[in-house]
Amino acid sequence: MCALRLECFTNDAPVSSKRISLFEGFESEKDIAYSKGVKSGAEATSKAFEAEKIRSLAPILEALNDIGFSQVEARHAAINSLKPLIFAILETTLPASAAAGFTTEVAERVMSIIEKLPEAKINVFVPDGAVESIQKMLSPCQANIHVQTDPELGPLAARVDWGTGFEQLDIGAVIQSVDAAVHAFFTPTEALKSGDNHA
Repeated sequence: MCALRLECFTNDAPVSSKRISLFEGFESEKDIAYSKGVKSGAEATSKAFEAEKIRSLAPILEALNDIGFSQVEARHAAINSLKPLIFAILETTLPASAAAGFTTEVAERVMSIIEKLPEAKINVFVPDGAVESIQKMLSPCQANIHVQTDPELGPLAARVDWGTGFEQLDIGAVIQSVDAAVHAFFTPTEALKSGDNHA
């Protein structure tokens, strides 16, 4: 007769702690590797994006630079095209207009002083040849005005003296200042144009 043998499962050997620690170590390494992979992928994507952005913007920036340079050239061309007209105005129209308005300007200065000091004795000094026209312009005024010549004055200069003060008028000096300013304005343009030709 066969004997029955019962097995007891109550004394099973515990799961090896070494095996558990190896499993946990594998999970930890997997997480670290995953994190490194995500970080590397993000960095690679960022670098690729920056490179693509630079590559895409390069032709746009170059086109904008060309447009800016073309605008500078167009501006210089426009200024240079006006140069003959501006210098013609400086040499002919402006002096002629100033000479035509000189008498009126002197009379207006005298009248402004009379309004402030109606009782003052006013001496008006003008260049040779301007006495008669100034006297004619001021003849309707009833104030005490004396017009006389001062040979040291320029052709478009005058001095108004009322005893307690005086006022100097020199339209010729103003014209010279305008002329100098215009020449100074065009000088850099010409220098740049000359430099471009040598480039």
